[in-house]
Amino acid sequence: MMKTSLRLAALAAVALVSLPAYADMTVKSSDGSMELALPNGWHDVKPDGASTKIAATDGKGSRVVVRVYPKDDFKDVKALADFAVNKLKLTDNDGVKSEDIQVGGKPAVRISVVGTASNEMRAGYLITILEGDSTYVEVMGRTDASSIAKETPVFGNFATALKIMPAAAAAPAPAPAPAAEAKPTKPVPKQ
Repeated sequence: MMKTSLRLAALAAVALVSLPAYADMTVKSSDGSMELALPNGWHDVKPDGASTKIAATDGKGSRVVVRVYPKDDFKDVKALADFAVNKLKLTDNDGVKSEDIQVGGKPAVRISVVGTASNEMRAGYLITILEGDSTYVEVMGRTDASSIAKETPVFGNFATALKIMPAAAAAPAPAPAPAAEAKPTKPVPKQ
């Protein structure tokens, strides 16, 4: 009985180690409009560019970036997907694979591509485009080409782990209006 318990405990420990563990670290965008739970070993970095809301890295070459674009800037989600691939400026690619998926019960597009970046390094990308009420959200994971197969599940989980706050919750609450200063009243003389 004791050996069985030890074996079960060992199997449980191995199972926990093999699953991607998420840390207690949740990164929030500077405007409070979204937040992202990061796996163990990942940490946030300073976002670059006006459209970038969240950026994080594992410190080993993999990176995730969350960007927001107004819907008015693109004809549809497919147009943004094309833009996302073209802005990578790959000198070659092993073919762009695109699929329609569901994220949180809503339609989304997922694109995967491997190619040579302008710095002559082979890189792999998994890009998920989510559609909001007035914006599109791009969740892009990037790593070296040899690691893309291993990182694809992690990058895919970022899209489902992303929480977009309702507009009212994201906007800072207005400061309370200053209370009108009460004037002391004079006692009314008794007659």
